[in-house]
Amino acid sequence: MDEAPKKRGRPKGAKDKKPRKHSPDNPGPGLYLTDPATGLVVANNGLQSQIISRMGDERVTAFVQYHMDCLKMREGCNKKDVPDLYNRFYRYLMYCAEHGVVPNNMNAYLAIGITRFDVSHWKSGIGGSPEHREFAQTITDFFASVHEQAATDGVMNPISAMFWQKTHDGFVEASKLEVINTDPLGDKQSAEQIAAKYVDVKLPD
Repeated sequence: MDEAPKKRGRPKGAKDKKPRKHSPDNPGPGLYLTDPATGLVVANNGLQSQIISRMGDERVTAFVQYHMDCLKMREGCNKKDVPDLYNRFYRYLMYCAEHGVVPNNMNAYLAIGITRFDVSHWKSGIGGSPEHREFAQTITDFFASVHEQAATDGVMNPISAMFWQKTHDGFVEASKLEVINTDPLGDKQSAEQIAAKYVDVKLPD
């Protein structure tokens, strides 16, 4: 007697099996997103939306925390102590390197305990010593190189880099032109001066 053909379909007990959890090694079909909190890959759209929302909140938290840390760094600053200003500047740069933040002028001033007016005045020789002027120029040169390199490497938007270079680095869009006298006759003279110069000249008959 011939056996009845087997029915195609899901094997018995398949409904009782728990679905396998997705992981970085087994991402599963379709689009997926790795949860930074657990390291697991999530394919559910609802869970993905929650993760994206939480990541946004984490970026805001990190942003605010960064500025709070800069505010704490400025405590106890003595603007007259130039070596300490250098140390505070280096500490700010180390903080940026450890936290993956691109350093910038205003937060550097905030972390050091100075203002942009201090830097501008010191560079102009106002209200500071020669050491202050050198310190201000060092900061300016440092950030000029940062802005140029960041724009070259694509870390910073070129338009933003141009803004910082023009605002803080002293760059201009075009070289200044120096106007010089190119009149082959020398300085321009009035009609009276020319007449007095040739008053004795006799014209031919």
